[in-house]
Amino acid sequence: MPVAVRVHFAHAAVQAIADAVGADLLHVKGPAIDPSLRPPVGGEAVPRRAAGGVPAEPRLSTDADVLVRPGHAPRLLAALRRHGWAVRTRFETGSAFEHAATLWHEQLGYVDVHRWFPGIELPPDEGFAWLWQHRQRSTIAHRECPVPSVDAQRLLLILHGARSGGLDHPDVVLLWALAAPAEREHLRGLAADLHAEVALAAATGDLDAYADHPSHDLWQSFAEPSDAGRLGEWRARLKAAPTLAARVRVLARALLVNTDHLAMRLQRRPTRAEVLAEYLRRSRAGVHALAAWARRTLRR
Repeated sequence: MPVAVRVHFAHAAVQAIADAVGADLLHVKGPAIDPSLRPPVGGEAVPRRAAGGVPAEPRLSTDADVLVRPGHAPRLLAALRRHGWAVRTRFETGSAFEHAATLWHEQLGYVDVHRWFPGIELPPDEGFAWLWQHRQRSTIAHRECPVPSVDAQRLLLILHGARSGGLDHPDVVLLWALAAPAEREHLRGLAADLHAEVALAAATGDLDAYADHPSHDLWQSFAEPSDAGRLGEWRARLKAAPTLAARVRVLARALLVNTDHLAMRLQRRPTRAEVLAEYLRRSRAGVHALAAWARRTLRR
């Protein structure tokens, strides 16, 4: 089955399962994106709304992405597992933001279930409620699927671009660099509503304006990877953690082996010996990183 077809079917299947168990979700990225946010076929990199209705390029994606109401995540994941999806990475192990669980289905491929969207710093329930209130509908593989509003889709694509190249990311070029001043101002207002100003600034080259914000260093680590490497990322994650409990979790995760990622690398569940070996490797790498950081600090 072609990947594009499989992704469309995966979106439709996940929506059918969500409807059956009463889980609210929004489809994001890939085929869920409105045609007006895609470049025209064979044309310049300008939004279709400014291109006189020229057919839009398809959104190519290798997996289905959905954003679930956080309180509905457990029931959705349980239902997906009952229908043949296997968890590859859990929320806690998937990324620096701990925002998405990745599942695999033999026929339908990967689905990423987001419990919040990186860059939106409203409490997750409030962020989802805002997006849900302004939702619209799109048809994917002949199934009606809720999607964010077109304006929210535009912002989410730019926030995603902040983690994947910033100003050089094609979505940021298309939806920000080539946007009219009024459109940019509207996006800034939308980002303020969702407390997403820092991530928007990271995508658009204005991150220095938020140098004192707790999440600045984390977004900086995506925009300009530093010599500090993984140690710098963990320090940034610790600084960005909003509560004491969250900081304790970050410290605990820094010490533990990410067995989900190790399993993906090995293509099977790791043995105890392999987990121990990975722990020793991480410990040695951590010691070397701390020593390098200390040397840089002394030189300054």
